[in-house]
Amino acid sequence: MGVVIGLVFGLIGGSALTALTFRVPAGLPLVMDRSKCPSCAHPIRARDNVPVFAYLWLRGRCRDCSVSIPLRYPLTELAGGAIGVIAAMYPVDSVDKVSCGLALLVGLGAALIDQKTYRIPNSLTYPTAVLLVLLGFVNALFSGHWRAFTVTVVLAIAVLAFFVLLRLVSRGGMGLGDAKLAAVLVLGVAPFGAWSVAVAILVSFFVGSVVGIALILAKRASLRAQLPFGPFLTFGFVITTLGVGIFH
Repeated sequence: MGVVIGLVFGLIGGSALTALTFRVPAGLPLVMDRSKCPSCAHPIRARDNVPVFAYLWLRGRCRDCSVSIPLRYPLTELAGGAIGVIAAMYPVDSVDKVSCGLALLVGLGAALIDQKTYRIPNSLTYPTAVLLVLLGFVNALFSGHWRAFTVTVVLAIAVLAFFVLLRLVSRGGMGLGDAKLAAVLVLGVAPFGAWSVAVAILVSFFVGSVVGIALILAKRASLRAQLPFGPFLTFGFVITTLGVGIFH
């Protein structure tokens, strides 16, 4: 039952991300009014806003202007649903599952924005970090797990400092947005232990290196080319969380 709930909320979260990843780069307010078609500006009916299924029964086109709906919309919703299932499988209590799902969904949104704009906006990471700390505090208040809460916050600060140090060493090669996103992801995933955070970061760097080398060999990028790290960072944490859920 928990997996089904996670799937539903993940699909809804993925649907929200399709609007968020459009609004944030465009400088629009995050408070979402009724969704509109970006082509004809006609308000989208509630029945046409159901994640994934609406795309299928509309055959990938707007009901009013028949312009094709970008495939990235249902794919983002499916990715959100997958994250919801992964969070539901994470072997922690209910509040920490919510924190995990929220952090990974924000990571997905940050990855999509970073891939397009090469930046991760503070308007996404700052509120999420505050919310995750509040959720952890409330959970510790009622459960008495103050040690776990303290360790999580300390780990997030340590990872933030590590990425800031990498930025200094690489002379700007690592963005501050990546550092803030890493801290947010740690706040969501760290309750299971410091080792999972270390594995997630290692996976991120490994996958990023493999993709970078592959692009260079395919002559799609040069040694000086800049790659957005947000997608690799999110991927590392998602894969690690999935592995913990399956093998724990």
